[in-house]
Amino acid sequence: MTTKTNQTIYTVTMPDIGEGVVEGEVTAWLKNVGDSLAQDEPVVELMTDKATVELPTPYVGTLAKQYYNVGDIAIKGKPLYDVAVSTDTVTAPAPEVIAPKAEAAPKASKTAAKSNIRTAPDGNQGLATPPIRQMAKELGVDTNQVHGTGKDGRVTADDIRNFLSQGAHKPATKPLQLEGDEVQPLIGIRRLVAKKMVDSKRHIPHFGFCDKADVTLLTKFREKNKKEAAAEGIHLTFVPLFVRALSLTLKEYPQVNASVDEEAQAVILHKHHNISVAMKTEQGLIVPVLKEVEMMNLRDTVRSYHALRQKALKGELKPEDMRDSTITISNFGTEGGLWATPVINYPEAAILATARIHQESVVRGNNIFIRDILNCSWSFDHRIIDGALAAAFSNHFIKLLENPSALL
Repeated sequence: MTTKTNQTIYTVTMPDIGEGVVEGEVTAWLKNVGDSLAQDEPVVELMTDKATVELPTPYVGTLAKQYYNVGDIAIKGKPLYDVAVSTDTVTAPAPEVIAPKAEAAPKASKTAAKSNIRTAPDGNQGLATPPIRQMAKELGVDTNQVHGTGKDGRVTADDIRNFLSQGAHKPATKPLQLEGDEVQPLIGIRRLVAKKMVDSKRHIPHFGFCDKADVTLLTKFREKNKKEAAAEGIHLTFVPLFVRALSLTLKEYPQVNASVDEEAQAVILHKHHNISVAMKTEQGLIVPVLKEVEMMNLRDTVRSYHALRQKALKGELKPEDMRDSTITISNFGTEGGLWATPVINYPEAAILATARIHQESVVRGNNIFIRDILNCSWSFDHRIIDGALAAAFSNHFIKLLENPSALL
């Protein structure tokens, strides 16, 4: 804390957001240096692996300094910004607002130095301060591959040097960049999605399974119930019907509702059906979670999905709305297409991608009929789900869609 004429400068640090969050990406500054700040007015937007949050200022004053640029990684307990506060109005600062003295990172032990290559994921995978991230970038090192020996498992400069000395590093090939090319920073939701997709493909051996469902009766079922839903202010789509069918299928095949614990070499069978649904919003593609669907009937599922979607569209999702999913549905049908190869939402074991419902000619006996068809594209974790289980699981899901009365 320093004092100027009639002003006191307070340093606001990244607070404890909860849920084990120790870092967040600065996705936007809502105030510029020199702007006036009102009590509890949002100053900066951070995106963590749980959610995007706006952090309010605890003081009335003027924004004096920003410690990070957009795209930088802010660290819990480290300075975010300075506020110049009039000495006539300042009150005693909250203890967590004053930036703590920097602590020296503990030195890596000799044992840790012998094995500095990450072989299994953990909760702090790839954590590093901005200077270390810059160092890793300049050396072409992916911090996700380095075992961190610093505080809270952070990657240190010594960790990067040890990683390089062991010869496990292969420099990344610099991408082609021609004159006139536009370079767009990978920040915000896109950066988070990119990291999760890399984690998924790195750790999960994917295999795909595709099939078609005759949803002619489901289409009629939806049309029949649209008016009743509209009376409650709900636009009934097919997605909550898919969610309901998926939950009922998980009851028959609970081994698909699972995650692999690589460190413990064990499979975790999840009791609850926390189904995340990919949604397109102004902020990009987000995947909020519909919790405990196994406890809901069809009406509850429709209402809960509608409420969740409205929160997503209004930007009102909370951190708890974005975590603890056990399986995912991605409906790309609104954009067209027939089939997909979806990437599993790590560390889940399965994902479903649904296409647009379209009409096809179907042979039944010696007759040809025009039917409404839904293409279903699955990806499964081959470590715990084999082809026979995948086929049985998909068949049961399709059977429910083809007989919508079973969804009630």
